[in-house]
Parts: sequence; structure tokens; C-alpha cells
Amino acid sequence: MSEQSFISKLWRILDEQRATHSANYAPSELAAILTERQLLPQQHEIPEVTNLLAEFFGARSGPMPVPPVLPAVISKILSSHSANTILDPWAGLGSLLAIAQQATSAERCIGFNINTSEGELAKTLFPQAEWSLGQPLPLLETCEDSIDVVVSSLPFGGRTSESLTLLNTTGKSIELKDELGNLILAATTARLSENGVGLFVVPPSFFFSGRSILKHFSDLGFSAEAALALPPGSFAAYSSIRAYLLVVRKGANKKMFVAQLSSDQKTNVQILENFAKGEEGGAVELGHYVDALEFRGIDSLRAGDYFESARKQIGFPAVVLEELATEINLGRHGDGFKFPVASNAVFVPMIGQSDVVDSIDELTLKAQNYAQVVVDSSRSHATFIAQFLNSELGKKMREWGKSGTTIPKLNKQTLKKLQVLIPDLETQQKMLEIEARLSGEENTLLSLQNDLSELRRDLWRNPKSADLVDDRLSNFSSRLASNLKEQASLGLDQWFETIPFPLASILRAWQATPSDDYKTRHEHLLHYFEASAEFISVILLSAFSENRLLYEPHKQKLKEAMAKQNLSFQRATFGTWKLVVEYLGKQTRILLQENAKKMEDAKNDRAICAAIYFDSTLELPRLLCCKDIAAVLQTTNKMRNDWSGHGGVVSQEEAKLRNEQLLGQVEKLRQAMADVWNNSVIVNALHCRLRKGVYETEIAILRGSNSEFLKESRAMSQCLAVDSLYIINGDQGSALKLLPLVQVSASPQTEKNACYFFNRTENVGARFVSYHFAGQPELSGLFEEATDAIKLLSED
Repeated sequence: MSEQSFISKLWRILDEQRATHSANYAPSELAAILTERQLLPQQHEIPEVTNLLAEFFGARSGPMPVPPVLPAVISKILSSHSANTILDPWAGLGSLLAIAQQATSAERCIGFNINTSEGELAKTLFPQAEWSLGQPLPLLETCEDSIDVVVSSLPFGGRTSESLTLLNTTGKSIELKDELGNLILAATTARLSENGVGLFVVPPSFFFSGRSILKHFSDLGFSAEAALALPPGSFAAYSSIRAYLLVVRKGANKKMFVAQLSSDQKTNVQILENFAKGEEGGAVELGHYVDALEFRGIDSLRAGDYFESARKQIGFPAVVLEELATEINLGRHGDGFKFPVASNAVFVPMIGQSDVVDSIDELTLKAQNYAQVVVDSSRSHATFIAQFLNSELGKKMREWGKSGTTIPKLNKQTLKKLQVLIPDLETQQKMLEIEARLSGEENTLLSLQNDLSELRRDLWRNPKSADLVDDRLSNFSSRLASNLKEQASLGLDQWFETIPFPLASILRAWQATPSDDYKTRHEHLLHYFEASAEFISVILLSAFSENRLLYEPHKQKLKEAMAKQNLSFQRATFGTWKLVVEYLGKQTRILLQENAKKMEDAKNDRAICAAIYFDSTLELPRLLCCKDIAAVLQTTNKMRNDWSGHGGVVSQEEAKLRNEQLLGQVEKLRQAMADVWNNSVIVNALHCRLRKGVYETEIAILRGSNSEFLKESRAMSQCLAVDSLYIINGDQGSALKLLPLVQVSASPQTEKNACYFFNRTENVGARFVSYHFAGQPELSGLFEEATDAIKLLSED
């Protein structure tokens, strides 16, 4: 039976159950139906069955899904192992057990399940295994034989009053008290054969919890060989918790190999080759050796690289806060507590992401949640320290310094070790003076904006005052420098060259149109906003579809929202893309928000967001989900619809007004986007090869309106597919691959680079349009990758 036929039949069974029952997860009932209809999956299909049930029944009642990255990684690790007996002490439906059995061809498979009903379904799906029902620790005591391979996704945060007693290497008893999952890990590792291996999915707390059994590994004769970080969001929407695949053996303790697995199969293959050879990769993500007892998560390793890169770029020396402080005072509970009076001091929040302030009057949290750092005035200005710690880099350093599983927070020791980049006092003073001047200029612009707003209100509140408003407007204009508009136009021109080519090329076409041809000019701007909506949508969709488990629940909601407005991906319009920006922008904001979340959940959600956008700074997702961007697209889409329905010939004055209105929206979008495209670049991968542990990649940078793209070479931890578009954020070693709905290629006729946007699917293939290249404004053809992408985004 083919994979598709079994899955489709299972879907039909679930739909039947939903129609006649309350759609609760009843594994034993499903097992009976499968037995009656003589339906049995092939062994390699069991993980997909698990994920289907997890998706259908949801996080509350369904089984925990199998992260998509795990089957290939586990198979690769175990491919060189021979095994007679394999065990999963927390087997669920047997997904990992089935993967391990196929990789090792083990004769005997043993699975434990604590749930009787789920155990019945597991027996039905994987009858070749020996199934036992009950608690794992007592069941393990009945196992007489040694185990060659243990593979398990252990329960996260399972508190238990049980303890486990094991013998150390000298024969003495050690009583272990820890979470249930970790006790199961220790008990099964103790039963490994001499050359046996254990593969366990564990939470990050395994490495830094105060009572983690990891601290006893050396005494017990266990060795943590590797900790491979699963991509954040691997268990969405079951849980936002992050996890590692831990590789354990018996034997002398040694350095632990640490790497970051990804959704890119080539990258994972390289990681596992580095692990097998005992080599470090050229980047932390590709493999790094650490002391297991000092490991605090892969983010802490990235922090060192990230900070060092920033230090080189900024050029200021790095100094730990302890060296700058004359004293550090922690806040205390109680209404009567007050920090000592001190000049040149900053107040650092120990929890959350609140700003560092240099005045006690600016505290937004209770005093107990701050530390007062009195700064040596001969070394630095307190205001400068506050500004740095509130920057993106400073916030990252504060976040990475936190510890704790329930409420991550800084403590006095980690606060002392926070690094800041500070120049000499003279440079600090100059920077602070410039900052004050910038604030003054902003206030001037705000005052002018308020004057204009007042004139507009007066004009429409009392039309009889038109002459008076006209005089006041003339007076306002005379107050401005004569070349101000020229300077503003020059600033807009310069901005064109900082944004991605697919958008800059349209604005350049607008600019190249004769200044009095307002009809053509305003049509170019309409095209610019429609293209912007699609371009931002493609980024958002690329990020969310990067994680299939994360995107699946949103796919149906997007489909339903589009149906209500007669929209679809198959015949995409400005309205389609606007809706995507609004919906996925909101979902991105939900991932980034901290209010109404437990701190650990908020941290995990931010990690998911950083992973799917391939941006550890979170700058790109924060800006793309800005409500102001959605508002501009909503406004310009309404303008387009209103003007399209107007009909008739557009007069010169009307076209001029439309052009000015749209130009105002361009400025608003420019403001909302800030300088995101200074740090994030769209690239086309031209060549990629592995050298000295990293992928040397030649890229073309698609920035500005010039179709002759600059080329450069970058060291990446990820193999970029040639001729695909990516977003690289800063100097990070991985990149977000864009769905092939925006394509940049040489025109068949002129060999000049042109950009084409997906427009609709056709009977055979797809249609793309260009908003700037008049030589060949449309392309039609098979475009199989594009049509596959549309199916991925919209079909069940």
C-alpha cells in the first residue's frame, strides 16, 4: 500500500469519527477500526501517522509529534551501528523505535507505554515490537538483557517523588533525584551494552538544572557524546519548548560535540559527518566541542561569536561591567527599600526586557527586580552604558546572561560578567551630544508636522477659511529652507538604493517617468505597493512554512479568511497579499510578545521566531510585523480599489493628486521599514562549496535599482541552493530561503536582470509579471517550483 493511500484512508477514518463522535483522541477505538479494515502502515510511515494524529487532535489530546528533522538524523547516527535489541522506554506510538529498527535491522524491539489505550494503537501500528504497559522504571527492572540501542523522546518537566539508585564506577550506590524523564534516561543508559548507544530528546534544563543527573555522569561511567539542538519550534503546536538530541554512551567522560540541526538536510549531513570524524565545523552551528558540565545551551556559544563579531565591527574595546562599576547593589523586597543615593548610576532590570535607565524615577518594575550599578565616572558615562544595554546587541547580551528554568533572570555574578563596548570618554561625550541634537531635530520636525495637521483640520472643518488657510500655508512654506524639498527628494533617491532590487527597480521606473506624466507615475506607485505586499508576504510565508508543524494550523485559517473575501493564492491579488501580511504579521507579533506569557514560554517563542526568520537579532521579524506596514498596505489597496471602480479618464489634476497621496504612503512605508534593509540583504546564491568546515558561498546582492548586482563571498554554516533567493541577516551564517514566488533572472531577450512576481496559476504552470521591465512584462511557463509552493501554502 502506498504512503499516500494509507494516509488518505486514515484521514477519511478521522473525518468519519469527527462527524459521528466528539473528535476526542481515542487510540483504542482507532486501533479497532484499523484492525477491522485491515489497514496497516509500513514501518517508515509510523512517524507520519503520529504527526497526522498530533495535528488532527491538537496539543491537548493528541500524541506528541515527531520533529521532521529527527528521522533522518537518527537513521544517520545509527546507520553504522549493529544492534540485536533496541528499546524505547517512553515509546508513544513507536515512531522512534520504528526509525531505529529500520536503521539497525535489530531483531528485537521493545517499547514501553504508560497509557493502555495508546498502547493498543501502538501494537496495531507496529506489531513487530514487544510492547509492555506500565511505568518505565519498574518495567526496566524486569529487563534481563543488555540493550544495544535506546532511543526515546522523554517526557519534559515530569515531576516525580521517585528516586533511582545506581552503582557508580567503584561499586558504591548513588541515589538520583531528578525529573522522571532524566531518571528514565539514567536507568536505560545503565543497561546499555558495552558498545551501546542512547539517543534521547531532552529539554535544555538537562544541561543546567541544579539536580540534573548530568552532574553524576562521570561517577556512573556515562559519557555525553553529543548534544544536537533541534530547530526551535520542532514540537509546535504541541509545545514551544526547545530540545536537544542527546547522544549517550558508557565510557570515560570526554568533550561533548554540540551543533544546531536545521531544516536543511545538507547542513545536517555535514554536522553528522563532523561528529563522526570528531571534527569541529567552521561555525558553531556545524559543530563545536565543549565541556558537558559547562554547557549552558547553544545560544550561549553563539553569544560569544556574535559579540566578537560586533566588537570587530564597532571597533570599541569590550569591558565587563564589573570593571566599570564602583559598586553593585541588588534591589530588595519591601515598600521601605530604597537604593543608595549615587550619581552616575544605571538601574538594570534582572528579569524581562525592560529598558536600563539612569534615573530611579524611570523604574517601570518594582525595585526588587533591578540592580543598581554605580559607574566609575573616570571610565564611562552612566547614560552611555544605559544606551548600550538598551541597544539590540545590549539586549542580546542581557538575555544570554540569564539563567533559570521557571523565571530566567540575571544574578549578581552574571551581571558582573556582562560585556559592554565602550570608547574613550571624549568619544562617549561626542556621541551623547549628537544624540541630544538628533532629539532636538526630531522635535522640530514634530512641531512642523503638528502645524501641517492643524492647517488640514482647519481647512476641512471650515471650508470658508480656505483663503486664510492658503495664506497660512504660504507663510509656512516660506519658513522652510528653499532647497528643503530638493533635499527630501535626494534623501528618497538615496533610500531607493538601500532597499531590495525587486522593489527599488519599480521606484526607479517611477522616477524615470517624465515628471508631468502623473498618470503613469501614480500607476508605477500602485505597482510598487502591490509588489511590496507580495514581497513582504513571501518573506512571511517563507518563514512560517519553514516549520511545517508551525504553519499547518495557520494554513487552514488563511484559507478560510481568503474564502470569505473571494481571494486565493491561485489567483493572487493585492488583497491576497495584504491579507497575508495582516494575518502572519499578527502571528509574528504573538511570537514576539511577552505579556500574558510565562517567561520561559516567551523566551521559547522568541527562539522559534528567530529560527524561522533566520535572524537571531529579531530585527527583521519585528519590523515586518509592524502594524504601520499593514496600515499602509491597507490604505493603498483601498485607494487602488476605489480608483479602479471610478472608471473613466483620469484628469491631469486627479492623477497628480493620486501621485502625491501615494508618495506620502511611500514615505510612511519608508518610516515603518526603518533601516531593516541595511542589515538584511536579499541575495542570489551563485556558487557554494565546503571548505575548512564552512560553506564558501558566492552571492549576488540584490540591493538598489542597478540590475548589475555586486558579488561577494561569504562563509556560511548552511549550503545555499544555487539560483535561489535568500535573506541573510547581518553576518549570520544561515539564511532564509524565499519561496520561488519572486524571481530575478536575466531577460531572455536583453540578458538584463529583471524581477518577476507570481501572478496566478494557469492550466499548465504559472504566470509571472514584471512591474518595471517593459521589454517582457510577463512570463508564462511550467514554473514547477512556484506551483509546488502554491500547493504547499494552500492545499490540505
